[in-house]
Amino acid sequence: MLIAIFIVALGYSIYGITYHFTMGFMSGHEFRQAQTAIVSYYIDQQNNFSLLYETPIMGKPWVSILLEVPIYEWSVVGLSRLTGLPHVVAARCISAASFYLMLPAVYLLLGRLQLPKPRRLLMLALLLTTPVYIYYSRAFLMDAMALMASVWFLLGFVRTMEERRWTWLVVTIVAGTAAALIKSAIWAIWVLPAAAYGAWLLWQDLRARKGWLVPVKTLLWGLATVAVALGALRAWVAYTDPLKAAHPSAFIFASKNLTEGNWGLFDLKALGSADLWRTLMGCWEQAIMSRWLIGLGLIVGLASPTVRWRVLGIGSVFFLAQFLFPFAYAYQDYYFYANAAFVVVALGYAILGMLDTPGYRWCGWLALALVMGSQVRTYWQDYRQGQSVEHHGGYPFTDAIRDLTPKNSVIVVAGADWAAMTPLYAQRKALMIRNGLEYDEAYLQRAFNDLADEDVSAIVLFGGLRTNRHFIELLAKRFDFDPLAPTFSWTTADVYVPRIYRMAIQIRLKDSTRYQGITLPPQAMAQLAGANRIKISSATAGNAFPNIRPGPVEYQFQFGIDWMAYGEISVLSSHPNTDLWLPAPAGAREIRWNYGIFAGAYEREGDKTDGVEFIILGELPDGSNRPIYTRLLDPVHNPADRGDQHVVIPYKPEPGEMLRFSTRPNVGTAFDWAYTIGIEVK
Repeated sequence: MLIAIFIVALGYSIYGITYHFTMGFMSGHEFRQAQTAIVSYYIDQQNNFSLLYETPIMGKPWVSILLEVPIYEWSVVGLSRLTGLPHVVAARCISAASFYLMLPAVYLLLGRLQLPKPRRLLMLALLLTTPVYIYYSRAFLMDAMALMASVWFLLGFVRTMEERRWTWLVVTIVAGTAAALIKSAIWAIWVLPAAAYGAWLLWQDLRARKGWLVPVKTLLWGLATVAVALGALRAWVAYTDPLKAAHPSAFIFASKNLTEGNWGLFDLKALGSADLWRTLMGCWEQAIMSRWLIGLGLIVGLASPTVRWRVLGIGSVFFLAQFLFPFAYAYQDYYFYANAAFVVVALGYAILGMLDTPGYRWCGWLALALVMGSQVRTYWQDYRQGQSVEHHGGYPFTDAIRDLTPKNSVIVVAGADWAAMTPLYAQRKALMIRNGLEYDEAYLQRAFNDLADEDVSAIVLFGGLRTNRHFIELLAKRFDFDPLAPTFSWTTADVYVPRIYRMAIQIRLKDSTRYQGITLPPQAMAQLAGANRIKISSATAGNAFPNIRPGPVEYQFQFGIDWMAYGEISVLSSHPNTDLWLPAPAGAREIRWNYGIFAGAYEREGDKTDGVEFIILGELPDGSNRPIYTRLLDPVHNPADRGDQHVVIPYKPEPGEMLRFSTRPNVGTAFDWAYTIGIEVK
């Protein structure tokens, strides 16, 4: 019977974990999954498998949020490269595999407690049907891998202390070190029962009065199991804390701030808060089952003489974890991934106690049905709903940023704290201004100055900051966008784009049906009739004009700057009227200009282009100019003007000369779809 229950539970677990397995949406604390996902993304993009990995969400320096050794992220990238799976699917494979690989260690641990094999399967069945172990075993989180390593560490510790064998010591050291470096908060919970068992063994030795050497050996073996892990963790903290502390915003992730602030470590005031415990018990009902059933089951187990001490010992770890990190558990239900196993196994022992009580065996089966039924009901009422969302991941406004702004540009995000969804889905490095810091002018100036050598292509505002005029004008002054209206908006966000990109992006959005829910301000297209001459920063020139050297210093494009796909390359849209100013390098001898008119402009049915003139003028410091090159392309009437044009123009610069590359219509501008492949002055 118990074997049959295990098989059914295993099938149910696999069904739940794999449901919507390839869906891009990361349901369940998306902000935290996004942080892990963006680390994986940049490890892959930069081929950076070092310990100095980037989490580029809080501004420069990009190497700042070094929360864990990225063993999990390395695994995700490695599996993705090996199989071609998207990162999110590879991550789910790693998490699910870690969960199932944990189960043999649990099975063997239960064997050390002298539990018969069929009854061990009952315990595993209860774990398999626990909601948190279904929902978050498919998450883009390292918790499953850390839990797997932690359970194997505990098994290795028990076997090492019982048998004093070097092979088990090696297993314990490897598993413990991995767990500590992947996520120390999970390993810390599983060190508790190891410490308790070690202390019990030491007490047994002292009680036996076999001399001082026996307890010393026990102590040394116990210390040997954790020394490497603790040393590695300490070294990691010492390595990363100075980097985090020096960052203007990421200092909150230094170890002291995390443990005392975010986690509430040793916060006795928090532990006495009724509101906190109400929140914690709400998480029990979300991650495990009904709080009342948990409480009743533990009471029944404590009242059963045959299982009382196992229920007390194992169940206490569930509560100790919440005493240690009350805030973490109260406000992030996925933290129960670390400790839910203890209360579930304790309830399992309570059920076994009833099954072993003469005349009450039926109560045990009823209790088992109630517990597993409550787990199933809990999962389907909450986690299943989020898991059922059909969504590719990302949002229309992040899709627009990803598709329409330069690939190596940076975005600024405010009003979303450090929730990394926007930079992840936009695939852009970001300065995310943490909540509250938008009023800290000293911080803002430092953070903005750090971006001086970056091409900032979008500013995304959420919440109340969408109407904070002072803040918007401060950003506009720094990043050169129109503060009067967003470039485009979505339900929850306004996006401002610097003037150099704004017009082309608005044209693309106006003509596209891809970005559902995106709205443009009423005056969005009002300035098409003639943009002003606008300066270009060196950072923007290097990123927005990669095929133009030297980088331009000013531009005036009637329809905005827009790079368009052209075969396997991108070309600069040069639909008249356009002007681009480049400084003439001293000692230059020639100008290379590759340009043309898109075939659709002259091959289409009906009206066609009447030609585009390509012009180079030399502008001198005294205000005069000299013609350097001009050519009219009329591909309708002249076949030689079709396709790409490659010209090399002999050139000798005048002192202080500025080169202006321009396109002008022959007569009208209709269908004058000109482009520039590249410019080089050398």
